[in-house]
Amino acid sequence: MEDRKARQRTMPLVPEPFHMHAISRQSVAFKSALPRIEPIAEMWCQFCPNLDIPKYREGLSDTKKTELDQRASKLCRRAATNHLYKSSEFTWEVCAWHDAFALIHDDEALRMDKKPYEFIEKSSNGEIDVKIKIPDATLGLKAYDDYDLEHGFICGITDCPHDHKQPDKRLHKDKLGAMMHNPNCGLVVDGVWGKTDLVFPFAVYEAKKRALSYEAAEDQIYHACRTYLAMLDDLARNPNNVSEYQTEKSHRYQLFAFTSCGSYWEVFVAFKFLETCIGEQTVETIWEGDVKEFSRAYDLICIVDQIHDYAINQHRSYVMQHLEAWYARHEAIPTPDPGVSKPSESNLKGVPDGLDDFGDITMDDADADASNSNHRDNDSNDSDNDATDLLSDFNRYSKEQVTEEILRELVGEGPAWLRLKEKTKMAKWDKAQETRARNRALRELARRGASRQSHQVSRESGKSGSGKIGKPEGSKRNRVQSQKAREAATKTAMKAAFANLYPD
Repeated sequence: MEDRKARQRTMPLVPEPFHMHAISRQSVAFKSALPRIEPIAEMWCQFCPNLDIPKYREGLSDTKKTELDQRASKLCRRAATNHLYKSSEFTWEVCAWHDAFALIHDDEALRMDKKPYEFIEKSSNGEIDVKIKIPDATLGLKAYDDYDLEHGFICGITDCPHDHKQPDKRLHKDKLGAMMHNPNCGLVVDGVWGKTDLVFPFAVYEAKKRALSYEAAEDQIYHACRTYLAMLDDLARNPNNVSEYQTEKSHRYQLFAFTSCGSYWEVFVAFKFLETCIGEQTVETIWEGDVKEFSRAYDLICIVDQIHDYAINQHRSYVMQHLEAWYARHEAIPTPDPGVSKPSESNLKGVPDGLDDFGDITMDDADADASNSNHRDNDSNDSDNDATDLLSDFNRYSKEQVTEEILRELVGEGPAWLRLKEKTKMAKWDKAQETRARNRALRELARRGASRQSHQVSRESGKSGSGKIGKPEGSKRNRVQSQKAREAATKTAMKAAFANLYPD
């Protein structure tokens, strides 16, 4: 029930993953006992690869068969070599890109990259935060700029059949960005909210070095499927009433996923099981095998090629057709104030340029400025006043600075997802500043306490050493005692500082 409530979408849109998913392995678990068993995806999805590889091979030309044989042989040999030399996870990834996904990577209409995706998650205090994960590869559609649209895709082959590679204005970067930043639309098209680099993925890939890590790889894939399938679910909605789909077949979107642990691969397909808007997400394993065996390497190559054809001939068309309704809403209800609806990072008040798209913070300049203001009189004898002065910097970085006024000035009447993303960045900045201020206060309190006690020890040592000039053994002994006293004083001061900062 939790998942069904989550997908009852309302405006304004904020990207929200499916909270749960069903897992199906029947087509691989019972393959030996029931050879003719078909995946659920075969009956439900718009497209499912032909897993009867000999039958699939029958319809190919001799040239294509030879090409598949060569690619499968290369994948098989490379897997055996990597296994023999116990290659790193990075090497396995490179081989997957080169041997399994090469045609997708080279396709002018598609993009493949190792890039993050953002998603919302409730924190321990009940606040909604924006977090990121980074699959080893995300496969999606290419968005175009003005140059691409003007010049098009030039193919040197006579009677080039690759019409699908021609740029389409419905995938224009500026057009996608404007629609995405319109608060009356707010449809996120990229895993990184606000970007238009790799739009509406059709597949994700996760690699691990060893088979022992397979469960972790599957968990990461399941999360990516919940997130990206939710993006396609939002695309399929009627922008004028997001509680329903645009057409009777709009719910038939899907996403493929691959995992590899060493030479062992699995192929998944994620889809929504019911036609209604509250349907459940299902992730089904449709194939698995060890590509050190030539036959399994050949199977994988054939499956990947079929998914490549699906991405070009079906997924791309599906995305562009459903974007038309969102563009129509964007043009009918324009952005209230385009000048402030798409902010730059430099507009974020109180946050330096080190805060990047994903909330990573560099605070060298801020820390230097704050530390310059922390110089105090080292001869002060009132430790309580010292702590109060030092903690004044900490109080300046209170979370109360993350106000609605700042957000309003930052994003204006921007989309809900942008407000949430900027609020999360500002909260991260405040939390980091709190930590830095606490650490500065601790260091300074410890230094002052140690300095006062060491001065006292030195005075006492001077008194006890008076009248004993000419006895170097006593002087050395006094220095050792002073050093030990300073170390003890530092520990005592640190404990006192922690007690002041954390009274509980």
